[in-house]
Amino acid sequence: MKFTSIIVVKKTLSLLVLILITDAVIGQSSTSNPYSRFGVGILESPGSTVHFGMGGTTTSIADQNSVNLFNPASYSLLGRTVLQLSGKGVSQNLSSTSVTEKFAGGYVNEISLGLKKSGSPWGMVLGVTPYSRVGYNISSNYAVNDSTEASYLYDGYGGTNKLTVGASRSFKLFVSPKADSTLKGNAAFNFEQRRKEIKDSLNLIAPVLSLGINANYYFGTVNLERRIQFENTEYFSTKITQKTTLHDFAFEGGLLYTMPLKVKWDQRKIKKATYLRFGATYQLGTALKSKTDELGMAYFYTNGSESNIDTTYYTGITKGSFDLPSRLSLGLSIIQSEESGKTLTYNLEYRTQDWSNNNVNSTEQSFTLSNYRHFSLGIEFTPMTLDKAENILERTTYRIGARNTESYLTIRGENIGQQALSLGFSIPIVSSKSTSKFNFGVEYGKGGTTNNDLIAEDFIQFQIGFSLTPHILNPWFVVRKYD
Repeated sequence: MKFTSIIVVKKTLSLLVLILITDAVIGQSSTSNPYSRFGVGILESPGSTVHFGMGGTTTSIADQNSVNLFNPASYSLLGRTVLQLSGKGVSQNLSSTSVTEKFAGGYVNEISLGLKKSGSPWGMVLGVTPYSRVGYNISSNYAVNDSTEASYLYDGYGGTNKLTVGASRSFKLFVSPKADSTLKGNAAFNFEQRRKEIKDSLNLIAPVLSLGINANYYFGTVNLERRIQFENTEYFSTKITQKTTLHDFAFEGGLLYTMPLKVKWDQRKIKKATYLRFGATYQLGTALKSKTDELGMAYFYTNGSESNIDTTYYTGITKGSFDLPSRLSLGLSIIQSEESGKTLTYNLEYRTQDWSNNNVNSTEQSFTLSNYRHFSLGIEFTPMTLDKAENILERTTYRIGARNTESYLTIRGENIGQQALSLGFSIPIVSSKSTSKFNFGVEYGKGGTTNNDLIAEDFIQFQIGFSLTPHILNPWFVVRKYD
């Protein structure tokens, strides 16, 4: 009789609780940007802290010790089970031709768990990340007459999140030498040893193909409020509150293909090698289910407080849909490695998503949704492996990157894009006796424009995270068998 036991039930349950409450955490206002009032808000740049330091390159990245939720093919290339957590902070300066405002905030960026049994070609992941953010507070004044002034107030908060469940499998593209049952004695032994050596060698230098799929569940709520407010109590002030809830699945496929370009080896160990890795992901377009209700209220505003008078109207809940277009990402990496563990990786990525046919409904007539394009590049450098490094500098992995993003939002003929430079590093947590790492990334960039009375921004964003793996001699998930 066989019994299976999992020795980290408490840790897993704690993770699931965190995932369930993340909607509330992420749903809080974590941005202050007037452009977030359009569409579903400001789209979040994909990638964990590891990718953030390389301009957000994700498509061709596969790391044994960190989760990449944005290419499901990477899961089967994990070395072992990984728990990954990160948070994000932002400092913004928003400026028009006449006004400058500052904002600072932070939020949960990722909670993910990668499941991988050592030696298995399969990998699985469960994770949750923010997809879009809404947060703004806009006001303007209008003189009704000599004694009365009206204030037009616009507020919004909330956003959309993404829960990902994915799996992948890797394939080594070679055929193992077949056994020869006709051989006996020493001949059979020698042939089997030689067959094992050839198989081990092919494992080191043969191309590897990995395929994966994600089931992404999008969910979240966007709250928008519009007011016309009078200080003079001879006039009723009015406010309209709109609440929209979005949810549904979208499926995404990914692949990674790694091939050696040049390998120097001694039939046992690779002395020096250069690899080429190609990555691609494609998410199918879907219509997210939506529920919207709108409430109108009349109130008096005096001395900074509101006194509700009556409900002017209520639309009830209206069911509809919001088109989430298909998305294509292509990535390319060149990986140079040496026996000492010195590794240098160059990464390029292009991502596109055409929003121009989206059926977004809005009272705003000055904007359109357009084709989102993202181009990024990044470099990653590791001086030595952990067992050969003599100090913390040699153990650390360093990253640098840049990106140019054309957003899905065009206002008054101007695309609201961003350009940014980034840096990052990962430090092994040596005391954990595992491959766990502390990850950090920072990005400086500019976006928007002051043309046509629009708003420009400059920002600093940073991420702090951990990629946690079990103790080398104490795996988290253990299968015990009793006969």
